[in-house]
Amino acid sequence: MKHPCEIIYEAGADGLFYGNTDGICRITGKESTGIPFINWVKKTFTDQGFLFPGTIISNEAAFCFDEASDIVMLKSGKDKPQRFRTYSHVIDSNGVWHCFTKSDKSIIYQMILSGAKLVCLTDSGQKHLLFKHKVGLWQLDDIYVNPNIELLSQLHAQMMELLRLGFSQAEIISGKYLQYRILNAGMEKWKTIEQNIKPFRGSQFFTFTTWLLYTQKQQSL
Repeated sequence: MKHPCEIIYEAGADGLFYGNTDGICRITGKESTGIPFINWVKKTFTDQGFLFPGTIISNEAAFCFDEASDIVMLKSGKDKPQRFRTYSHVIDSNGVWHCFTKSDKSIIYQMILSGAKLVCLTDSGQKHLLFKHKVGLWQLDDIYVNPNIELLSQLHAQMMELLRLGFSQAEIISGKYLQYRILNAGMEKWKTIEQNIKPFRGSQFFTFTTWLLYTQKQQSL
């Protein structure tokens, strides 16, 4: 099975080359070429537990750790090189790699519904996540969930209806609703939706779904 760094590299690196040292990559665990790991790694690297035995960081992996990527700059529409970790990364059903921010949640959601091949989402944009991604699962920071488009669609639609009725995302997540908002929305309407989503509250799938909520303004972008 291909490592997520290999998948992203093949999807958009255009053969970008960092080094030609042969060895086993400490990120992917595979034979490749790249940079001596000892020359690349910084003292601030804290994910030692995710490393494989080896001597290099491969070109594929180095690409996904880039802190000044011209390719991500072009994909994100920015005017200066960008950090890989700042963005959520999605490979759509056609194999096209996209870099997104939290303002793109409506687009991300539609891509997931359409059968995205890789979904690695970040909330803070501070952590290196791609090398930890588990191919075949949906990821949000340190959360991994089994893909279930039907359940995602059902939960998301009901949560979006709660937003439309005037409830906040914080209320949906916590299950603690302001009484006046319940009265404004209608007790029965609110109760029906809440009973449908309540069994999932507290689960990782619930957390993943709530992250994908967006406002109508975001939807129109």
